[in-house]
Amino acid sequence: MKTYTKILIAAASIILSVVIFFAPLGLHIFNADFYNKLYAENNVFKSLESNGVQKMTLDIFEFFKYRGDLRGDVRYSDPIRSSVAFFTDNEISHMKDVRELLKNIFIIFLVSLAALILLIMTLIFTDKRKTLRKIGFLCLWSSSIVLFIFLIFYILSNNFSYLFDSFHAAFFPQGNFMFPEGSLLITLFPFGFFYQYFIRLIMCSSPAALVFIIAGVVCIFVQNKIEKGQN
Repeated sequence: MKTYTKILIAAASIILSVVIFFAPLGLHIFNADFYNKLYAENNVFKSLESNGVQKMTLDIFEFFKYRGDLRGDVRYSDPIRSSVAFFTDNEISHMKDVRELLKNIFIIFLVSLAALILLIMTLIFTDKRKTLRKIGFLCLWSSSIVLFIFLIFYILSNNFSYLFDSFHAAFFPQGNFMFPEGSLLITLFPFGFFYQYFIRLIMCSSPAALVFIIAGVVCIFVQNKIEKGQN
């Protein structure tokens, strides 16, 4: 295999690993049913009225899409408490930072997807006789990168609080991510919510990476069979 072909495969593998890594986030970030399951598992509906939580979740989706604001409120589940919960200016400021981060992630995802298509087309049209082998190595390398990263994340998840704090310190250096117990943001999205969200994203991507490994092995096997048949 020529050097420039190896470079193309390596570049495409890194980009494909980015696509595999972020794809589950794109599938779940605006999935209301997914959020409702996590709310139920983390007892959010015991603190806040369920209909209000679901409406606020849709408002958050619209906010992340730059189509609305977060000026609504949610009633507490306890009928004795007549007050309502709402986002403070500090919480809204943090959510704007989250929205900006998500926008950048989706830009990276779409640019990576476009670059991946371009690189795959280049690989296909350079030495077509070995296309299956090149695609096979692409699948194997990219999935190996993803599984290695997920293995590290899974190990780090044993101390998820440290991972969670480090993530916020890295991506929100302005420090506006600390809120008091009882705030709407903490009540709506407790620590367990993020932990389960994180684990499920990993569990969603891992099967996809395994499928790519199998596809890579099959492609290389078929290519070898073809070349032996030609000899």
